[in-house]
Amino acid sequence: MGDEFCDRLQSLETGLHPAQWLRTLAEEAGAALRAGIAQGGDDWQKLWALLCGLALTTPRMLTEAVGETALSVREEFPDIQDPYETALAEAGKVTKLLAGRGLEPVVSCPAGGSRPAGEPLVARDVYGSRLLLIAPFSYEGGVPDHWYAWDIDLCWIDVVVGAGVFASAEDGLREWRDAVGPAASGAALSLCAAGMTARLLAPCLQTGVLAGMLQGQEPRELIHEYYRLRRRARDLTGSADAGASSSPFGAGHVQDAFLDWYATRHDNVPEAVTEATGTILGEWGPHENPDERSFYACSPHRIEMAAHLIREGYFADYANPALQLLPEWTEWCIGQSGLAGDSAARSRKAASSAASVLAGDENHGPAPEDEPPFRRPE
Repeated sequence: MGDEFCDRLQSLETGLHPAQWLRTLAEEAGAALRAGIAQGGDDWQKLWALLCGLALTTPRMLTEAVGETALSVREEFPDIQDPYETALAEAGKVTKLLAGRGLEPVVSCPAGGSRPAGEPLVARDVYGSRLLLIAPFSYEGGVPDHWYAWDIDLCWIDVVVGAGVFASAEDGLREWRDAVGPAASGAALSLCAAGMTARLLAPCLQTGVLAGMLQGQEPRELIHEYYRLRRRARDLTGSADAGASSSPFGAGHVQDAFLDWYATRHDNVPEAVTEATGTILGEWGPHENPDERSFYACSPHRIEMAAHLIREGYFADYANPALQLLPEWTEWCIGQSGLAGDSAARSRKAASSAASVLAGDENHGPAPEDEPPFRRPE
C-alpha cells in the first residue's frame, strides 16, 4: 500500500487527496472481498488482511476537531467521507457475511487496534531542535509488544522527517542517533510530559482541509508511514491529559532581551538593528516553540534555513541588515542555550557564512545536487 501511495503521489498524471484515496481503497477492498467470498475459495483471505490493515492504520478523525471551514467544504463536497469510519463499515459488512457462511478468517483483526502501553520518551540532539519521540504500544493491552518513533525537526517548521516501528526504545534511539549524526551521539531518553508530546506531534494531529499536505521531498520510507504515524499520534495524545502540562514557550520578551544584550556590546542600538531583529524573529524556526530550549536552538540547519527565508522573502534593504545581524543573534542564542565546544563553533561558522551571502547576490542558492536530504543529518 505504501509503494502504491508513493507512486501515485509522484505521478504527474494523478491528483489525489490522501484521506479520500484511502477511503476509496477501503471501499474497493471491501467490495472485492465480498465478491471473492461469494465466488468461494480462499483468495478472500488476503483481501481480508488488507482491510484489517486499513482499519488499524487509518487515522482517527475526531468530529469535535472539525472546524467551520471543514464543515463548509463537506457541505460543498458531500462525497468526502471519513476513511476510518469507511474502513470499519466495510469490515463490519464482511464480518456479517463471513458469519452467515460459517467462514473463519486466518488473520484476526484486533477490535481496539494498537493502544499506548506506557509513557512516551523523548531525546534531543545537542542543539535542541531535533527530537526523537518514542512510545510503547500494544495490540493486546498491557505489556508493550512494539514501540513507535517520530523523528521531529524543529529547524524550520515542526515537521516529522522520519517514523517507524521498533522492537524497543533502545533500537529506536540507536537508529535515530545514526540518522542525525554526531549532534545526537550523546542523546539520552527521558520521560516526555503529555503537553510536550501533544505539541511535538501537532503536525500529525491536524484535521482541517489542508491537513496532511506534503512538501514533495519526503523519502519513500516516510511516505510508507504517512497514515500510521498520524494514527499513532492520535492514539497517543488521545490517551493523555494534554492540558496538564506547561504551555508552549512565549517569545514576546525575546526581542527586548536580545537588544539589551546587543547594547552592552555596542553602547547603542540603531533602529536598523531593532528592525533586523524583528525580521530574524519572524523566520527563526517554528512560530510556536514547544519549550524554551527549542527556541534558542541555533543549529547550522536552522541558521541556514532562516537565512534562506530572509533572502527569499524580503527586499534587499530589509533582508541584508538581518543577514548581517545573524552572527550576533547566533552568539546570543549560544549563550542562552549553553551550547559549547565544536557544536557552538559549527553554529558560528554557519552564521558567518549566511551573513556573507546577501539578498540580490547571484547564484546564492545551492545547486540541486547539493540539496540536503529531507531527513537531514545535523
